[in-house]
Amino acid sequence: MDTGGRLDVWVERWAEGRTRWHNKDVNFSLVHHGTLLLEYPGRRVLVPLCGKSVDLKWFYDEGHTVVGIEAVEQAVLAFFSEQHLTYTTEQLTWGKLFKTHDGRLSVFCCDIMKVDATHLGKFDAVWDRGSLVALDEEDWKGYAEIMKSMLASDFRYLLSITQYTPNELFSGPPSNVPTEVVEQLFGDVCSLKVLETVKWPAEDERLAKWHLDYMAELVLILTPKS
Repeated sequence: MDTGGRLDVWVERWAEGRTRWHNKDVNFSLVHHGTLLLEYPGRRVLVPLCGKSVDLKWFYDEGHTVVGIEAVEQAVLAFFSEQHLTYTTEQLTWGKLFKTHDGRLSVFCCDIMKVDATHLGKFDAVWDRGSLVALDEEDWKGYAEIMKSMLASDFRYLLSITQYTPNELFSGPPSNVPTEVVEQLFGDVCSLKVLETVKWPAEDERLAKWHLDYMAELVLILTPKS
């Protein structure tokens, strides 16, 4: 899918309020495993495809410097409004920067596949929930290369993926991302460990709607390869 078509899908979903992936509470993965991601205070944290996630504010309130990347400006504006944060904006050649006045929380509104990774710099921690799984499979390799280029030497990368058996009626998003694919994408610089597997309840109506037998969310921690 071309860039315009890919982004238009998400712009349309936000405009129509079809954002069931958005959590009103801090994600369970951070509640359960945040100490593994944030081993020290004052970390620099990247949240790709952040939407209006309350996780951004959680990192901020914990004293970290947080940077989000989001393609849909409606989502970015909603985040700052709902979290009652004032901000400044700066137009870039490849996107638009929204930043709190203290500079500790920034969101770059842009196509993540065209982000200027050098401009963003290096990150101690990455919280990847709903990012990799939202992308088309053809973009996974390029996305992984962008993420790896922004990792600090002693990084921690908390990754949430979904796994199921795709069928003719449903293949995502969220995409089915086998653990071995994560190894192929990140294994050159990362060691990975599955921390938790949460299976969706059988009564979740999305399983019937998507004609799936099961859906599982896996939480992985990626650390520097020794």
